[in-house]
Amino acid sequence: MLRVGLIQLSIIEGNVQENKKHIRDLVTKYSRDEIDLLCFPELCLSGYDFDQADNSLDESEFMAGLAKEYSVSILAGIYLREGDKRYDAVRMWDKNGTLLGTYRKIHLYATERRFFSAGSDLCIIPFKGWNIGILVCADLGFPEVTRILVDSGCDLVIYPSAWARGKGFDELFTNCGRIRAAENQVYTIVLNRGDGDQEYCGYTTVSNPDGTARLFLNVTEETYAKVTLNKDEIRNIREMIPWQMMRQDDLYRKLSHKNDSLN
Repeated sequence: MLRVGLIQLSIIEGNVQENKKHIRDLVTKYSRDEIDLLCFPELCLSGYDFDQADNSLDESEFMAGLAKEYSVSILAGIYLREGDKRYDAVRMWDKNGTLLGTYRKIHLYATERRFFSAGSDLCIIPFKGWNIGILVCADLGFPEVTRILVDSGCDLVIYPSAWARGKGFDELFTNCGRIRAAENQVYTIVLNRGDGDQEYCGYTTVSNPDGTARLFLNVTEETYAKVTLNKDEIRNIREMIPWQMMRQDDLYRKLSHKNDSLN
């Protein structure tokens, strides 16, 4: 079993100090909820105010300190600067504040491309008998990267996100999370931001390995939920629907090469 706490977080873009206070209050409250891992969405401290983000260089240390102080493992989307490069990143820390892994967003969206560098590596974190993969927001629309994580042994993929409000975005967000779960027969968590001073579509969803919704937060405001995942369900679904055994990777490669010759 894995008990995961999810915060569909509302913040004020660029107001790092107020956001820190708010996140500390949330960790104080929900770290008591008998959870193994507490998760925050994409860019949860500085948001999309890039000028302020460039001055917010202690985000990783801040989250690590909370994990240690409240003895709870934390996964959070942060702004990360390494040398002259900036990343839309997600990090995970154990309850001692030790860094377990870092993922740098690969598929950058719109104005992100003018500020962030794209990542080039994937990340799987062993945690309490589970292998947790991390992707971010727009990565959800690219099934190739999720498949690589699953082929490498992932049981759960978490997508901290900041999907804005718009026509059909809420359903697209949820549906992508569900189909990534179904086609790979793993758990997925699409964890969105909630409304703050900017509007987000919310709709955080936890999907079972058959693509059904285990948890669905059909609200746009900040909210918290706890979900318990059972690894046995992955095995049961794969036995009932043996898609993984039916794959023909050699044929797919041949078909891809044939398509190349048609162009």
